[in-house]
This record gives sequence, C-alpha cells and structure tokens, in this order.
Amino acid sequence: MAWHEYSVVGHSRAKIGMYISFVSGAIAGGVATAVGLVLTSLQRSGFSIPEIVLWPITGGVIFGLLFVIFDKFIWKSARLKSIVGVPDISGDWSVRALSFNPSTGDKTPWTGKLVITQCYEKITVHLSASESQSKSVSAAIVDEGSAGYRLIYSYKNQPRPGDTDMQSHLGHCDILFERTLGAAEGQYFTGLGRYRHGTMTITRKATDVRN
Repeated sequence: MAWHEYSVVGHSRAKIGMYISFVSGAIAGGVATAVGLVLTSLQRSGFSIPEIVLWPITGGVIFGLLFVIFDKFIWKSARLKSIVGVPDISGDWSVRALSFNPSTGDKTPWTGKLVITQCYEKITVHLSASESQSKSVSAAIVDEGSAGYRLIYSYKNQPRPGDTDMQSHLGHCDILFERTLGAAEGQYFTGLGRYRHGTMTITRKATDVRN
C-alpha cells in the first residue's frame, strides 16, 4: 500500500502541531517534576539513582508519542471534529459507474470497490474493478460546507493480468461526499493510455457504516 500525503484546503496542520506541542510540553514538565520528586525522596532515603533516568523524559519524546497516537486514532474523534476539521472518509465503498468513450460514443456500466485508508497526515485510495485496479498518487480534501466534502485525487490505473483491451493509464477523480459521509457522487477522466470519462455513485458498505 503506497501511502502519500494529502492536503486539506483551509486546514492548518501547523496549528494542530502547535496544540500537540503545548500539551506535550506540559506533560513532559509534569512528568519530569514528579519523577524528580520521587528520585529526590529515594536519594534522601539512601538510594543512589543516576540522573540519566530523566534523560528520556523530554518534550520531543512526548510530542512524538502524542503525534503518533493523534495521527492514527485521536483525529477521528467526533468530539474533536470541529477543532481538527478533517473528515474521516476511510472505509470500504461500493461503486456503480458509467464510462463514456468520446471516440465511439459508447457507454459502458461497471461496478467496483473503493477502499480509502486514511490517517491524519496520509491517505491512499484504492479502486478495484473486474478489468483493472488503481491507486492514488496525490489527493486533496475540500470542505464544501452544507454540500459535503470533496475528494480530488489523481491515480495510476493498472489492468489485471490477461486483459488485452486496456492499457496502463493515468486518471483524475472528483468525488463529493454527503455531509453524513454515507454516500457520494463523482466523476472521472483518464488519459495517457486510455481516453475516457465517466460518472460514479458511491455508497459506504453496510459493514462499515459510521455513527
């Protein structure tokens, strides 16, 4: 799975980093103070404990641990949604689509599975269909207010082994998710190997419905 960074229009990751830095500094200071008091008490009781024990307890270490936890889990919390401002679109989605061939005018329906794996900093969008599969190479999310959340991403498509009707190609997809993140509508176009465009209807699978 090829993870890559994604941008969130209107969202400042630097501000989130500042909040985490402030919390980690406060925690590090509190922990260092508490451990220092314990060590002082033990030393007064006759125990000889080297001060090297305090070295690992730094703001940088605490920040690193907090950011990893935030990046993987905390950012998805519904209670922090207004502060974080990044929608959780991860999960398994069913796709119904219609492909248009501009050269012949043919319209071809197809179905597929969209799997979005997302953390706070990185994302990967994987679409699999009967003839091919694609993976995102870049992405951005835009908050469209009451209209929902827009995911815009570029991808590389690879035909399945044995398929002689399709070549490897690049594409671009624009998907607008409902505010409830239960369904979405989108469109795509391809080039550099396969010139097509089409529409997509996307629904979150029942086993992956979010509250």
